[in-house]
Amino acid sequence: MNTIIELEKQILALSAAEREQLATLTWESLVGDPSVAGNRNIDPEGIEIAAQRDAEIESGEVQSIGHAEFLRCTGVGRARFAGSL
Repeated sequence: MNTIIELEKQILALSAAEREQLATLTWESLVGDPSVAGNRNIDPEGIEIAAQRDAEIESGEVQSIGHAEFLRCTGVGRARFAGSL
């Protein structure tokens, strides 16, 4: 069995589509796992909020945006690069 570091390297070497598929599968396994509620390392309220958001996106009630659009809209990352100019 691979160590977690080796597994992380393998995951990051996957294409974006493969990582998305893996993330979706992993997320769905957490949502459907009754043992998650008792796991103190996982924030049940956060999972519930994320599940509600996912349902809103899936229903078409809201539209998701890509990472680049998120960064553009929020200005995240600008401050980090501003100091390096």
